[in-house]
Amino acid sequence: MPKNLKHKIKWSTAELQICRAPEDLTISQWMERDIILAGDSAEKGPYRFIRAPYLKPIADICLEPSVEIVVVCKSAQIGGSYLTYGIVFYHSDQKPRPALIVMADEKTAHKVFERRLKTICKASPRLKSKIVKLTKDKLQFIGDVNVDLAWASSVAGLATFEYGLLILDEVDKPGYQAVTTTKEAAPIKLAIERTETYFDRLILLLSTPTIEEGNITKQLETCDIIYDFHVPCGHCGQMQPLRWHKDYALEFQEGQYRAEDGTRHNIGGVVWEGGSKATLGQIDAAGYACGECGAIWSTVEKNNAVEKGKMVARTAIDYPPRKVGYHINRLYSLLGKSGDIPKLVHDWIDCQKDNEELQGFINSTLAEPWKQVITTTTEETILKARCDLAPQLIPPEAVALTCGIDMQLAGFWFVVRAWATDYTSWLIHYGYLPTWKDIENLLFDTIYPLEGSKPVGLRIWRAALDTGGGKGASENTSMTEQAYMWLIQNMAGRGCPVAPTKGSSVPLGSKLKMGQNIDKTPSGKAIPGGIRLIMLDTERLKDMFHYRLDRAVEGLPQGAYLHSQTGIDYAKQILAEEKRLNQKGVEEWIQVRKDNHLLDCETLAHALADPEWPGGGVHLIRPPQQAPANGKSKEKSKNILPKVSQKEWLR
Repeated sequence: MPKNLKHKIKWSTAELQICRAPEDLTISQWMERDIILAGDSAEKGPYRFIRAPYLKPIADICLEPSVEIVVVCKSAQIGGSYLTYGIVFYHSDQKPRPALIVMADEKTAHKVFERRLKTICKASPRLKSKIVKLTKDKLQFIGDVNVDLAWASSVAGLATFEYGLLILDEVDKPGYQAVTTTKEAAPIKLAIERTETYFDRLILLLSTPTIEEGNITKQLETCDIIYDFHVPCGHCGQMQPLRWHKDYALEFQEGQYRAEDGTRHNIGGVVWEGGSKATLGQIDAAGYACGECGAIWSTVEKNNAVEKGKMVARTAIDYPPRKVGYHINRLYSLLGKSGDIPKLVHDWIDCQKDNEELQGFINSTLAEPWKQVITTTTEETILKARCDLAPQLIPPEAVALTCGIDMQLAGFWFVVRAWATDYTSWLIHYGYLPTWKDIENLLFDTIYPLEGSKPVGLRIWRAALDTGGGKGASENTSMTEQAYMWLIQNMAGRGCPVAPTKGSSVPLGSKLKMGQNIDKTPSGKAIPGGIRLIMLDTERLKDMFHYRLDRAVEGLPQGAYLHSQTGIDYAKQILAEEKRLNQKGVEEWIQVRKDNHLLDCETLAHALADPEWPGGGVHLIRPPQQAPANGKSKEKSKNILPKVSQKEWLR
């Protein structure tokens, strides 16, 4: 330096940080040094991969030169969110580049920014010293390094920006399937287009799965290589992936996985005694059965094994992978009680009564896509749900009868179903009735006898009438208007309450809800007191019915059983609709045959017994009075329906 130079150059801290060369650290090493958990995090303090060892390989593979896209199909509550935040902040510090984090919806995006990203930045001395600006949807660090936050429906608005790092979080949530009025591409494709000017771009897609055609499942299937976390058995030492059961491990053909040495081995699974009726003691004794030696691991032993695990590829490849996938379920979790085996078993048993809760467990806990397996694909399979119960008789376990009625231009289809308090049910009567008078006789004058010699019989407890329809027999009166006029006279006060129902054209978020009060008929006639429709989510109700029908085929509780003389005519109408995926990848019921009336009747009969129905579900009913123990009361009521064939009775 020349002697006559009077002033020395003084570099600011920011300038020195910009000029500093990247440190020789992996992402996992940097995160353990510089990420501090605070705020609403369940575990506070420095981030430690010993608490989530299955995430460490995912973090570090993001620095592999060949890897552009990382796909993580995961359960909830395994620490995945903090992994993505750590990867973003590592790059803002060590490999500066603009980053974009995309959430499913605006509310979630703002919540994540306020409660996670800002909290991490303020808790970490290193990150805090580099923050230049914090807004509601942007972090700016020294060196003009921006971390932008967006939600799926807003990605199109970022068309003028480019990003070297892209995080797409929860890509199976509805926001990513939102329909817009523009001709823009899907949010995932739009977001990825924002990275194309970076030759060393990095894209992470993460989500719990939903269905087989969901975004995360399709992305995982297109990976060059997919990894599972293998853990060692404490008894035989065999490394193996953790799965709930081979039936929920569709990625492993015939229940076998590929070990690191290329050999094939059986997967294990969670085991307990007592099945769906297990006692608390049996649930507490639940464990994980090794697929190799059969030894049962406790939760503590399972957790110890997870700490010693490693990622193993499902297949071998001979080229550097560009797109890498991972699958992680909650059995691996060491966080709190989320991976506790007895707790998971309790959750599993508890969700068996509800199809939606079961799907939630399979998606969020097992990280497996929901596959609506309808085993009743043929008439013969449907009829496997028949039991020994004779038609028009009530089994001893039943406490109530429900009746669903589907109105036609001429006549009515109906089903009568008997219910036990645990939601096991039996079809005891179905068919077609030509007139309103016949419907009144069925609902208000018929007593169905109990099976055996007991004298107690039951009338129909609740009935539902589908009020939808077109023109009536008279040009001046629609079918809906006919239904309203009949309901005014008969919906209450005659022993069996009859509810007017209508299928909702949009998802309700529940099986049913109360509609608005209707004070006029379609032609403008006044309805004294009004009629309040009950709106039904027929998609959900058909799902529930088929789920229970499948359970009946397997002889399980909560099954929807059929009486012994249920015929092929019934089965054909039940199969008149099929569950299919539409063009948006959303499941929906599609009518494939003309006559689906009995299927509609079954959804009504099931809705009437459901806990969501006004007044509560069938589980609240007390069992009917039983016959005297001495057996003296043998005489049956004169009003009880005689044991005749269905055709004879309908005549």
